[in-house]
Amino acid sequence: MKNREYGLTLVELILAMLIFSVVMSLISLSFSRIVRSSSLLVKSAETDIAGLIGLELLRRDAEAAGFGLPWALPDAVDYNEVSSGLVLPDCPCPQAAAYLYNDGTSGNPLPPSAYRLGNNVGYNGSDYLVLKGSALGMNNASQSWGYLNFSSSGAVMKPGRNQPELSRDSDDRVIVLDNGIAAGAAGRKLVTNGSSFTLSLKNAESIPDAFAPRDHADNYLVYGVASAKNGKALDFPFNRADYYISRPADISSNCAKGTGVLYKATINHNVAPTRYPVLECVADMQVVLFLAQGDDQSAGSHTDHLDLTGGDLREWLKEVRIYILAQQGKVDPDYSYPVTDQDKAISVGEPSTFGRVWKGSELSATFGDNWRNYRWKVYTIVVQPKNL
Repeated sequence: MKNREYGLTLVELILAMLIFSVVMSLISLSFSRIVRSSSLLVKSAETDIAGLIGLELLRRDAEAAGFGLPWALPDAVDYNEVSSGLVLPDCPCPQAAAYLYNDGTSGNPLPPSAYRLGNNVGYNGSDYLVLKGSALGMNNASQSWGYLNFSSSGAVMKPGRNQPELSRDSDDRVIVLDNGIAAGAAGRKLVTNGSSFTLSLKNAESIPDAFAPRDHADNYLVYGVASAKNGKALDFPFNRADYYISRPADISSNCAKGTGVLYKATINHNVAPTRYPVLECVADMQVVLFLAQGDDQSAGSHTDHLDLTGGDLREWLKEVRIYILAQQGKVDPDYSYPVTDQDKAISVGEPSTFGRVWKGSELSATFGDNWRNYRWKVYTIVVQPKNL
C-alpha cells in the first residue's frame, strides 16, 4: 500500500493569503472607524460635561449679580475698582479693557451696577460681560452674610440662614449696608467709618460704633466680601467677575482655528486678578439684557456698558440671556454642518430681535475653510435677576 502526501499548491496558498489579507484589511478598516467614532463620541461627551460644569458657574454668577451691592454711597467714600494699567492676557481687544467697566472713577465712585456689558468689543467680536456683587468671589467669606442688631451694650452680629456662616473669629473682610428707608423708598446705603468701608470680623464681639445700628429700628446687613489678606482693607465694597473670550497660546489642538477659551476673571482685592477657564473651543458669546420700561413689557436692549445705572437696572431689567457658540468634539472629515442659507449660517441669539448672525463667508474667514467639519452648538443661559 502506497502512502500519499497531501498539501496546498502554490496557487491555493496565494489565494488563501489574498483572502486573509482582504479580510484583515476590512477588519482593520472597521476597527479604525470604530476607534475614530469612539474618539469623536468621547471628545463630544467631554465637551458636554465641561459645558455643563463651566456654564453652570456662569449661570450661577449671572443670577447672583447684584447680591450685597450698595445702592447709595456716602460722600466720604472713595475707591477705584480696576486700574487703567490692568491688562487681562491673550485678548488684543482695546475696547474690552477691564477698567472701562468701572462705575465711576477714583474720586468720583458711583453706586455699582450689577451688570455691565461691552457689545461686540471682544475676541471675534464677542461681548464682554461684567458682573458685580458680594457673592461673586471665589472664597468662603463671599458666600456668607448676616445681620447686625442693636443692643444697649453694643451691636450684636447674627448669622444669616446660610452655609457657610460668617466666621466671627476670622479676619474676613465684610461690608455693612443700612437697609432702611430713604425719601420714602427702600435704600441700601453703604455704612462707613469715616472714609473706610471695610469691617474686619477679627473682634466681632466689639463692633466699632460707626458700623453699629443706632436703635432697634435700624436694619443693618453684613455681607462677606473677601477672606483675610494680611489685615488690608478692601479695594472696593463688592466682588467682580469678568467673563470674556480669548485665545491662549496653549489652547487645545482639538479646537478649531480662531476659537478661544471662555474665561471668568475675578478682580481680587489686594492681589492680582485670577482667571479660570470655563469652556474651551468657544467661537462667540452674545449677551442680551431684556428691559421693560413703563407699560412696554416686551422692550429689549443689547446695550453697551455705559447706558444703564444700577438704579435703571433695578427698575427695568427683567431677564438676562447669554448665548455661547462653541464646537462639540473635534474635527470630523465625514461630517458636514447643515447650512440652508449661507447668509444666515449660524445664529447666536435671536436674529429677529437681538444677537448675531454669522455668514458662511465669515465663518470660513475666522475658523477656516473646514469649519463645517465641526459640530457647532449654541448654549443658551436664561436668568431672571433676583438680587437687584
